[in-house]
Amino acid sequence: MRDHPMWCELARQTYDDRRRRTKIFQSEDLFGEPGWDILLDLFIAAKERRRVSVTSACIGAAVPSTTALRWIAVLERHHLLVREADPGDARRVYVKLSTRGYDAMLEYFASASRSVVLVDDVPPHVAAAR
Repeated sequence: MRDHPMWCELARQTYDDRRRRTKIFQSEDLFGEPGWDILLDLFIAAKERRRVSVTSACIGAAVPSTTALRWIAVLERHHLLVREADPGDARRVYVKLSTRGYDAMLEYFASASRSVVLVDDVPPHVAAAR
């Protein structure tokens, strides 16, 4: 599956849209999907080559830590993310998408972006006509 830098922006917009819904409807109870929020956060981090601590992933899920930790465990059981100990600080653990998780996110954004025309995908004869 081809990767594309635009998918990071689509993931960021998806994540921001979720935060905006909560703000506009003034309720965190209406639209909860902590597992999806964690996957979005980790996908964006992977594209930006950033490490995400378990604590940061919990904050990014926008739910209580206990709920986020439960979702991290669920995602780990489904082999969508992996935990990595911080070699410099035994108290810190990082999470990242597994290969399976990253590939699934690529597939999701590739299929979600099917209606978006990518500039570098425009055939040369069409680009020349512009």
